[in-house]
Amino acid sequence: MIALLYFFIALICTFAGAITGMGGGVVIKPVLDLLGDFDSASIGALSSITVLAMSLTTFARQAGKKRNTSIVKLLVLGISSAGGGVLGQYLFEIMTKGATNAATVKIIQNSILLFLIVCIFFYMLFREKIKPLHLHNVVFYILVGLLLGILSSFLGIGGGPLNVAILMLLFAMEIKEATFASIVTIMFAQIAKVVTIFASGGFGGYDLSMLPYMVVAGVLGGFIGSIVGKKISGKITAVAFNVMQIAVMIICIINIATSSVALKA
Repeated sequence: MIALLYFFIALICTFAGAITGMGGGVVIKPVLDLLGDFDSASIGALSSITVLAMSLTTFARQAGKKRNTSIVKLLVLGISSAGGGVLGQYLFEIMTKGATNAATVKIIQNSILLFLIVCIFFYMLFREKIKPLHLHNVVFYILVGLLLGILSSFLGIGGGPLNVAILMLLFAMEIKEATFASIVTIMFAQIAKVVTIFASGGFGGYDLSMLPYMVVAGVLGGFIGSIVGKKISGKITAVAFNVMQIAVMIICIINIATSSVALKA
């Protein structure tokens, strides 16, 4: 029964993540925190590997489509996010070793995520009144890729909402273009995180009992989401994006509250 629950959580989140470019991890991570069946490190690994499965599937289906952003810049963005993914995992390990208990880690991660989501939510609401910067220098793609990779790996979320908003703001991408570029950064960052975990001792200390079910769901979610994503308009994509953000905000607030209570107990 629990396996079925995790399967459907991963399926719904990655399906929505593939459509919006949010990756799915931004919902999977706080939902697993809320369920409380696993420690923070295991939740991060489950979320990252599931999102990686989704992003690989979505990328494979959408890679051949003609795009405004050059392949070179997308690769620079992706490779830079991989470097950021390594740094993010390193920072996460420092935090978990320094934290007194699991509740502290959850409060830190959910608080940062909540702050970012609130900022992105208001940006998306008023984006038509905010003039994009139209940055074209490759250096900016490197810096942005590093930042997105760090946050993606550190928070264990895939990074989708932040990716889409920053890509639209800094590089003047349309939302459909930004969703694909976001999938690219998510894919590279999560590959880097998984490799880093493997190289630094492997997955022996992680509880990955639900991983097979979640990975299958991630592949299905990415496959179905990429099909649906091609058929819907940019306006519907934006609405779905905002709905997901509201859901994440509510879950983060609940997680912060429950973890705070656990910390005081």
